[in-house]
Amino acid sequence: MRFVCERKELEKRVQWISKIIPARSTKESLSSMLIKTEPPDRLYLYGTNIEMGIETIMKCETDQEESFLVSAKLFRDIIDSLSSNTIIGDLEDKTLNITADMTIYHIPTQNMTDFPVMDDIIPEKELSINANTLKDAVKKVIPFVDRTNLRPVLSGIFIDARENQINFVSTDANRLAVKTVPIGGISKGVILPSLSLETIVDAQVEGDVILEFSNSRVRFRCDDLRLTTSTIEGTFPVYERVIPKEFVTRLKLEKDALKNSIRRVLPISREEDYAVKFSIKKDRLIVSARSPIGVVFDELSLVPEGDELDITFSANYILDFLSVGDGVITISLSGELSSALFTFDNDPDFIYVTMPMEAE
Repeated sequence: MRFVCERKELEKRVQWISKIIPARSTKESLSSMLIKTEPPDRLYLYGTNIEMGIETIMKCETDQEESFLVSAKLFRDIIDSLSSNTIIGDLEDKTLNITADMTIYHIPTQNMTDFPVMDDIIPEKELSINANTLKDAVKKVIPFVDRTNLRPVLSGIFIDARENQINFVSTDANRLAVKTVPIGGISKGVILPSLSLETIVDAQVEGDVILEFSNSRVRFRCDDLRLTTSTIEGTFPVYERVIPKEFVTRLKLEKDALKNSIRRVLPISREEDYAVKFSIKKDRLIVSARSPIGVVFDELSLVPEGDELDITFSANYILDFLSVGDGVITISLSGELSSALFTFDNDPDFIYVTMPMEAE
């Protein structure tokens, strides 16, 4: 069997597949990539980590239908190292020969007996969303998932689909992010592993993405990419209860102004769990930090609406929010010990909620 394909296209798709394949596994097959040729012009790639499966099809020239496994890491490393325009693969006696210009690799294929391919799903509901809209929503909320895995339901993104909108929600129990997309048509709530959505974002897909929902799995379908993932079992917190509705103080300022101010107080705040104090006065915001190594005060001119107050935040939590948008931000405060609401004026459908730190 022989196949001939364009290196850049193969490299891109191998990267998609490799993202979900475990670097190490007790089973050799789980660290493998399935390659299948279909004459006269199709090359199929598939990878899985049991909970998730991803497949893609690309154009190639091939003379025979064949399926085989190769080490995903080795295959990716080889393809990444090459610079030729064309790659030729020959399968002979369970050995894959890869030729690119004057370079030839001979790598063993692997036993397909134990390789797990996810069963196809029968969709119960589906919706369509523009790929750029999906990517923007995921990028807004994914920084705020719980990376500790202590509570599995918080390690993913909650897709709260309603009749007239979809809310993409993440939380680590200390802060909450919600991005609303005005697309409806179904009522469905599922928690998806963050890796599945990161993979879709990294694939840079275009056009529309179809989300197909079954009882315990969701499939993303677009162009020549299919990603099927198991949902995370459990009940996501009732997030709307923690979004504050009434405020005593509101202030507006440029994102970069606040970002630079916080960075100026970081050398001191690092010594006290990155605590930064916001002192809101009638004509300015004083950002300060105090620790055993010193004290710092940084002032920003602004005219807040409402009461003067002092409130302390985690500098990291504020910087995380500032990293996902630009322009003017609005900070709405309910009190010194109450949760605060952060928004970007140019993206009112994205909200961020964080609790203050206890002031000493």
